[in-house]
Amino acid sequence: MSLTFLSLLAAFGAGVLSFLSPCVLPLVPGYLSYLAGVSLEEVQSQASARWRVSQHAFWFVLGCALLLTLLGTAAALVGHALSTYQQVLERIGGLLLILFGITLTRLLPVPWLSRDHRIQMKPGDSAWWRSGLVGIAFGASWSACAGPLLGAILVLTAVRSPLLQGSLVMLVFAIGQGVPFLLVGLLVDRAGTFLRRIRRATALLSSVGGAILILLGIFLLTGLFSNYG
Repeated sequence: MSLTFLSLLAAFGAGVLSFLSPCVLPLVPGYLSYLAGVSLEEVQSQASARWRVSQHAFWFVLGCALLLTLLGTAAALVGHALSTYQQVLERIGGLLLILFGITLTRLLPVPWLSRDHRIQMKPGDSAWWRSGLVGIAFGASWSACAGPLLGAILVLTAVRSPLLQGSLVMLVFAIGQGVPFLLVGLLVDRAGTFLRRIRRATALLSSVGGAILILLGIFLLTGLFSNYG
């Protein structure tokens, strides 16, 4: 897959969509206040508390971006090592994309993909390095409504991307996921109402994303992706 502005835009959009997923979006304000060790009431009344939340949001996003970029590099390495079996990889990748799409649309339950698989960290004192570690754990976790998008980007990276391009695509995906997270961190005291409004559309957005993944999976299975990738 040649690296184009359109492919980078798609990776960025997939990152934003994963942030807007129903299992991530509603939890963000409370998650940020937990990382910073302050309550939402303190955030709303103290400027220093808002700044502290913003700092912890930055380290969280940095940790997550680091892990996702490394995953992209690993996926590209696997794809390069198995490049002799490119056609087989594309067929397997197509099946995986279809499964991920079905999971997002919830048309049919896929037991393992439909469950959350999270790396748990023990509660501890608020610290910048801990927020970074939580970000790494978040990037390595899987959720039924956000994980398929990450899985799809990794599959496409393994199937179609050279090493450096795979790393860059996953970095752009992480930026798409991280930018709205940082914005909520900056505006955490005012973001609640806005997030509640967006939440009404998250199920529809997930369904649309799932349909796109199914279509991409069909393209990979039939070989049509090679004509346009």
